[in-house]
Amino acid sequence: MSRTTALVALTAAAIALSACSTVEAPAPAVPRAAPVTELQRPPGTIVSANSTARLGTVVVDGLGFTLYRFDGDSARPSTATCEGPCTETWEPVPAADPITAEGVDDEAVGTVERPDGQAQLTIGGWPVYRHAGEEPGATDGHGVEGKWFAVTPDGDKAAA
Repeated sequence: MSRTTALVALTAAAIALSACSTVEAPAPAVPRAAPVTELQRPPGTIVSANSTARLGTVVVDGLGFTLYRFDGDSARPSTATCEGPCTETWEPVPAADPITAEGVDDEAVGTVERPDGQAQLTIGGWPVYRHAGEEPGATDGHGVEGKWFAVTPDGDKAAA
């Protein structure tokens, strides 16, 4: 058999075999995850009790940020008064369903409507906030201006 005849025979065999095999659809494209460039908050609102060396047990959000209450607000009735420039330093914690509380009595967890119409999380009736620029687990906002205090699971001020 000549070289050309052998090549033609092999090509014909390859075509015949490929015609007999099952045709598979191409695999679906797997979407690529966007790079994480900032902290992403989980869906809903998650709060939990966290033990600290300095302040005892305080409430943190789902990412570990300490939550604070403001003496200018009120618990009965729940009223949030930190607005405008105040919210640049003290970020109101939004209340989004579902609200999950771990180590915090479900009856202590609630919401209040802010002056801008948004729902804000409350602990023991007190609207709660995050201290801007703080790292998870930090408690630097406790005692600021004698009005801002880490909140305990029942809504009280943490003891320093």
